Amino acid sequence: MARFRDLSIRSKLMTGFMLTSLAALLLTVGALTSYDRATFRDEVLRDVDTLAGILGENASSSVAFNDHRQAEATLAALRAQPQITSAAIYDSKGALFATYVRAKDGDKPAILPHDGTWIDAQHIGVARPILFSGARVGTLTVRSDLSEMAVRRARTLQIAGGIYVAAAFVALLLASVFQRAISRPIHSLLRAEKRVSREKDYTLRVEKEANDEIGLLIDGFNEMLGEIRARDAEILAKHDQEMALARSIQTSVLPRTFELPGYDISAVMLPAEEVGGDFYEFRRTNGGAWIGVGDVTGHGVTSGLIMMMAQSMFTILCEQNGHYQSPAKFVSLLNRAMFSNLQRLGQEKFMTMVVARIEENGRLVYAGAHTDLLIYRAATGTIERLPTEGVWLGISDDVEHVTEDRSITLNRGDVALLHTDGVTESRNAAGECYDMERLTNDLKKLHDKPAAAIVTTIAASAWQWAGTPKDDVSLMAVKRS
Repeated sequence: MARFRDLSIRSKLMTGFMLTSLAALLLTVGALTSYDRATFRDEVLRDVDTLAGILGENASSSVAFNDHRQAEATLAALRAQPQITSAAIYDSKGALFATYVRAKDGDKPAILPHDGTWIDAQHIGVARPILFSGARVGTLTVRSDLSEMAVRRARTLQIAGGIYVAAAFVALLLASVFQRAISRPIHSLLRAEKRVSREKDYTLRVEKEANDEIGLLIDGFNEMLGEIRARDAEILAKHDQEMALARSIQTSVLPRTFELPGYDISAVMLPAEEVGGDFYEFRRTNGGAWIGVGDVTGHGVTSGLIMMMAQSMFTILCEQNGHYQSPAKFVSLLNRAMFSNLQRLGQEKFMTMVVARIEENGRLVYAGAHTDLLIYRAATGTIERLPTEGVWLGISDDVEHVTEDRSITLNRGDVALLHTDGVTESRNAAGECYDMERLTNDLKKLHDKPAAAIVTTIAASAWQWAGTPKDDVSLMAVKRS
């Protein structure tokens, strides 16, 4: 039964139709066969009884006048009836007067039976009185076999078998036709459900074929899709509003101006989603400025919130820059605050960041762990690639012992380019990265452009290279003018 429950609707309907039809046909054939057997037996009994009556009338004078030869001749006429196995005439005293036995397999007459009929598994017998002039002069018995019934039963079974096979074939055809009318709308509904589940397309509708229970189910399914679509659109619209607000808040806290005498500075951030996890900052100080570029692992809302957390801490530390003239110290304090907050949030997120202090004389002191700094040297037309060695922020509460200051000097026309890995690791459809070589070549081509043109052009190139960006893209260019 469990296996039947697991069958398809089509198989269940076909099986149900076939079993019902064949069971009904089997009952009908059985009933007709039983009825035919009973009626045939009654017919045989009537025929034997009639035959016995005729023989009794013909043999009455022979018995009355004690003519054994004539009685034997009367019974000999039964040779024309092959189903009669034996017959006997008894006189008035019950003595055997004349007999007939079918050749070979005939039964010899038994003792005188009582008047009437009897039936056993293989024979039918009749005992009738013999009357002459109204007086009983003897008894006649006739016994017939049921061989014709066996032949008739075999013939009936053959015909019934043929009818059963033909009816089963017709039932199969009809079941195939009718099951389609029932299973087709169910299959349409199932296909639509799978497509909606796979494609999340709530505009699909299933066409109703009838106003039966399946039609009502289809109406309910279509109505449910409509409600889901309306609610999905409402949720999506609300989500878009919230994401637009979050993006507006995030971009509004990023610096828009980068005014520092003797320098041309600009930065850009393109989030892969509505809210990005990349970070850049610029803060003027006495005699210079603090700059920073960072990248939170992952992207999306959580990374965006962590980025804003880092931006707030960066701002606070910049306001206290008199105490933290060392970028290494700056990074250590920022890491301690980040580590504490990330532990409270229970987020397994980390952040790479490079922090630098720019001085009016062109000296740039930096510290942190991030992507390599690219320095274009105007005097030689070459590019230096400076690694930023350290530890990611948020991994440990104390990174001061592994964070060191490094410094370079920017001469006039030199360009320092800070970037996130979303630039060099953006991949095209073939899986090929934008890589550091392309970024280096872009910087060589654009070194004489304003800082804003450098970062926007490179960001657009990386964005176009990726087609569908998977990570945020951020750049900051510091050009000594």
